[in-house]
Amino acid sequence: MPISNTKLSAVAGLAAALAIASPAAAQTTQGAREVIVGTPGFTDIGGLNIITKAFEAETGIKVTVKFGGMDVVAKTATDGAADAVFLPADEMDKVMGAIKPGTRKRVGRSYQGLAVMKGAKVPDISTKEKFIAALKSANLVLHSRCNGVPGGPGCTKTSYMLSSLFDLPELAGVKHAPSPYGEGGDALARGEGDMAVQNISQILKWDNLVVAGPIPEEFGRYLDAVAAVPAKAAHPDLGAQFIAYATQPGTFPIWYSRGVDPRKGKE
Repeated sequence: MPISNTKLSAVAGLAAALAIASPAAAQTTQGAREVIVGTPGFTDIGGLNIITKAFEAETGIKVTVKFGGMDVVAKTATDGAADAVFLPADEMDKVMGAIKPGTRKRVGRSYQGLAVMKGAKVPDISTKEKFIAALKSANLVLHSRCNGVPGGPGCTKTSYMLSSLFDLPELAGVKHAPSPYGEGGDALARGEGDMAVQNISQILKWDNLVVAGPIPEEFGRYLDAVAAVPAKAAHPDLGAQFIAYATQPGTFPIWYSRGVDPRKGKE
């Protein structure tokens, strides 16, 4: 998938473009209202942070984002503290009893990727074999640190996904290390290695890094994002409106430029 480091900032222009096709745009708003959205980092920086601004500009509805780990976002679903929640599909499955029926929608497949320093040779990782060869050519591949139980305080779902990649037999011999602090891409941006694996959207925040491409799908290092309205939401109509806006076809370029493919993933 093509990945661009261009920062999309023309929010007003984006809102105007989305308004042409958006069912949400047809709902004019009388006075200021507020929709509360719960999201983990991979969907927020994966495009939602841009989309929320466009939604506010177009509708006049204030968006308050409750950002946190996946367990924190899941709690906003169960206790009704958010009007719309974004989670990986398997994490949403765990709280489906707290979700309003018929509101779950696919967002897209969020890829982990390989990063190199800007100016370095960008390896071809378009196949499993080429990806393995690229990692084995590195002096040091950086990744997230994972301490404790996967999904726990010291080892998030994404950290485990990336650190456990190097436990695979076919990657034996790859020289790798966890970042001393922050994500793998953060450590690479500081010059502590020559490659890193990290969520593509989080690689793109660094001007001195380049995304070589997504980790080939055979490795299963991706998150399938979905959105839904909690059954206890204070404003379920606004939650549904926001999800419709965020998942409409017009938002495809935003998600795709951040390493999320709306055409793929679980419902």
